[in-house]
Amino acid sequence: MRALALSAFLLAPLPAMADCLPGGHVFDCRIGTKVLELCQQGEALTYSFGPRGAPELVLAESLRSVDYTPWPGVGSAIWQSVTFVNQGYGYEVWTSSDRSGGGLEAGVNVLQNGAMIAQLHCDRGSASGPLDTLYSLKESVGLCRDHMAHRWSAAC
Repeated sequence: MRALALSAFLLAPLPAMADCLPGGHVFDCRIGTKVLELCQQGEALTYSFGPRGAPELVLAESLRSVDYTPWPGVGSAIWQSVTFVNQGYGYEVWTSSDRSGGGLEAGVNVLQNGAMIAQLHCDRGSASGPLDTLYSLKESVGLCRDHMAHRWSAAC
């Protein structure tokens, strides 16, 4: 029962909060006048979007359960994504760069019941970096990546 209550809390929208705490920054970029930001806070990952310091949407999810997909090692682009789900909507933050040396691109895809309803791209040059930090954060909570099954597991 306690785990269920914690899960519900971590998926609920949070009140607007300030920028990441020191040492918790995972990713950020500008989309027009708004900021997309991912922060680590203990064993949780937060997603915020909106004006800096006053986001319109803040979601938090456990590092154990957040849906992070690392680059599988094939293809011409190095890409990664992490998806937060809230009340039938998915917010898929992604980064991608061409293996031949192209610049980093990033953005967020908004999905409603699995169907894409919006694609927002980060302003050119504003992405702070790829999402690869999430790999070690998932490992820090005892998970390992089963590359054959394409999933995270506690059985390492």
